[in-house]
Amino acid sequence: MTARSPNTLHVAIAGAGKMGARHVRTFDALTDVEVSVIYDPLPAAECDLSAPMRRRCFQSYRAFLERARLADVAVVAGPTATHFGVARDLINCGLPCLVEKPMTVRPQECLMLSQLARARGTGLFCAHIERFNPALVATAGVLRTQGWEEVVITRQNPSSARLSGDSIVTDLMIHDLDIMQHVMGLMPEALLEVEGGLNGRGRSAGEGADQVMVRLQTDAGYPISLTTGRLPEHRARAIHARGTQGSLHVDLLNHCHDLQFADGAEPPIPAVSTQGDALSHQARAMIASVMDGRAHGLASADECWQTLTLCQLIEQRLRLASYRHIRLH
Repeated sequence: MTARSPNTLHVAIAGAGKMGARHVRTFDALTDVEVSVIYDPLPAAECDLSAPMRRRCFQSYRAFLERARLADVAVVAGPTATHFGVARDLINCGLPCLVEKPMTVRPQECLMLSQLARARGTGLFCAHIERFNPALVATAGVLRTQGWEEVVITRQNPSSARLSGDSIVTDLMIHDLDIMQHVMGLMPEALLEVEGGLNGRGRSAGEGADQVMVRLQTDAGYPISLTTGRLPEHRARAIHARGTQGSLHVDLLNHCHDLQFADGAEPPIPAVSTQGDALSHQARAMIASVMDGRAHGLASADECWQTLTLCQLIEQRLRLASYRHIRLH
């Protein structure tokens, strides 16, 4: 670890794969922040890191933990199966942690980490980066308070299968379930419909589906539909909300929105910020949380438990549909 400056906040990052390397670059670019130590089981030369960062990257987990104890905050960005154990170790070192989504494999592990963090007096948050998407930040108030009749959320990301071993639900749809529950403030009352397809076909594919459609009834009295896919045709991340007075389309991919309301009925929406990207805003929120103990829009472990529990219910429905399909054929 380099010589410490009393005015510099030091970050330990576990995981230097595709997402971990992005966290390294993002945190190290912040003023008065330094990535002091990195862990990855691969040799540093095989990680997408700059030469100075490679010199701070350890293959030995024990060596990483010894140096991480001197840091001020930690990021957990390795494979999902490692999140619980690594976050537990770093929390036991007394470090506030930002854990990549999904926070853990099983919902109960979120609660276990939450209890441990409270006992140790450290912050624990999940990197639901879409919360910091400037188009969502600008429209969140209207999405949450307007009386809609129906909301449709679409997400297509053909490249995600190469970056994650998680199911399409815990890799991609989890973003939109988090938006529904914790940005729009909607709680699901019933799973009305769950369908999964493979290679663009409508047949049941269980957890191996590359296209999933979910329709839920919410406590606001209107349904919400989510369609998520890894199909190769196009990329899309969008929210379309429709009500009696008009509609709102939020393009999360291109960071813009289109509000169509009757004259005089348009709710005010602030301009979409062009300052920085979502990952940088998330990193700044984590630094601010270390300084004052507040969430600053970050997802709590308890919120992650709620979202991951809903993911689990959807995956159970997909498995059941796949089982029925096999029995019938």
